[in-house]
Amino acid sequence: MNRKINITIAMALGIFLVMLDTTIMNIALPAIQKGIEVDYNRLSWALNIYTIIFATCTIPLSKFGDTFGKNKTYIVGLVLFGLGSLFSGFATTFVYLIIGRIFSSLGASILLPLGNAIGLSTWNIKDRIKIVAILGLTQGGAAAIGPTLGGVITDFFGWHWIFLMNIPIVIIGIFLSGISLNFNKDIKLKEKIDWVGSLISMLSLYFLTLNLIKLKDWGIQDPKTIMCFLISIVLISLFIFVERTVKHPMIDLNLFKVKDFSASAIVALLAQFFYIGVVVVIPSFLTNVDHKTELEAALILLPMSSTVFVFGGLGSLVINKLGPRLLVLVGMISILLSYILIVMNGATNSTWLSMALLILGIGFGVITGPINVLAASNFSGSLLTSSQSVISVVRQIGSVLGVSVFLSMMSSNLKVLRIINLTKLNHAYLSIYNIWIPVLILLLPVMFSFPTKKKYLVRK
Repeated sequence: MNRKINITIAMALGIFLVMLDTTIMNIALPAIQKGIEVDYNRLSWALNIYTIIFATCTIPLSKFGDTFGKNKTYIVGLVLFGLGSLFSGFATTFVYLIIGRIFSSLGASILLPLGNAIGLSTWNIKDRIKIVAILGLTQGGAAAIGPTLGGVITDFFGWHWIFLMNIPIVIIGIFLSGISLNFNKDIKLKEKIDWVGSLISMLSLYFLTLNLIKLKDWGIQDPKTIMCFLISIVLISLFIFVERTVKHPMIDLNLFKVKDFSASAIVALLAQFFYIGVVVVIPSFLTNVDHKTELEAALILLPMSSTVFVFGGLGSLVINKLGPRLLVLVGMISILLSYILIVMNGATNSTWLSMALLILGIGFGVITGPINVLAASNFSGSLLTSSQSVISVVRQIGSVLGVSVFLSMMSSNLKVLRIINLTKLNHAYLSIYNIWIPVLILLLPVMFSFPTKKKYLVRK
């Protein structure tokens, strides 16, 4: 039992590092910009390169874990992430920062899917809900506290420490993995690596992610936008064709024949999109319009972050009592209600805005729990690894899409302002949520694709 607990803690530490790194850096960008003396457009690539590599490499690198052994590959992921944190933490130039982010993103591409897969496969399927809850709490909690923790560390210790603080966690993770994982009996699948499928998946996700990142700068009608979109669509279609014909595919497409998994992937993308749409815009609103400091803005977001953490674990634990459909439906209705509150009262009443953010955190957390359980389903072996890598990529695409779309809408609103006053600025920032209210209403029937409590328990 102690060995299983140690493995779970080691996997949770890896997942914690990855998810914390996705959000902790954003709030420190002004300090980093000043520290290494680089313009903001170049500095944004410290975020973009992490996102692109993470989205592009997660599927093939997690598959390599099946071929070369998950346990050994997980250690490699920790080492890569640690090296990346060292390079970034001691960076004095933009080049060193980028090198660090590349190493970190390669490590993250391994740690997130394999951390979930190893953690879940260590325990019996009957115990899976509890482990999903633990790993889900870690995942949601790390991403949620990132902005607040980043603000505190940057203000009190300097931006270098948002990276250097990872090193002791990496060391503990390597130590726990070393004493608890059985490397001699590391399961290796005797199958050839699907190099063609791997290359096609990487290229398709590269063009898709790059397009979403640059959409705000290029514009939707720019030839580069259209070309990247068409290339990604062609490559994704080619990838599906190749995966259906090769003997040992990079992704077993049978995953998508499981209704629970397919529904989970769709809702994971949607929930991530609508959550990130608030996370990227509201801090800017609070600092630029409401004249809060970065730390004050981060603290205002803290209640939302806390509810994501609490309700993410709670959703996993009560899925058997309430059923997936009710939980996901309540979660999506909560997100809808938060958008309505932001549009109606967020600009003029800080209490209402805080309430809206709190409800958003509850909604996103409640959805995350059952999605994590259903995405894992009863899979084992390579199917479990594939399910975790796919759901990780889907969430990442949802995040990138949310950042791109919502920031593009905000920028467009600000550009057309002729008279700049408080009322106009409030409207420019918060009116972007208007269009998404009817969209959220139309999406509610999708939640009925999830099983009721009775059907879910029968399937188990």
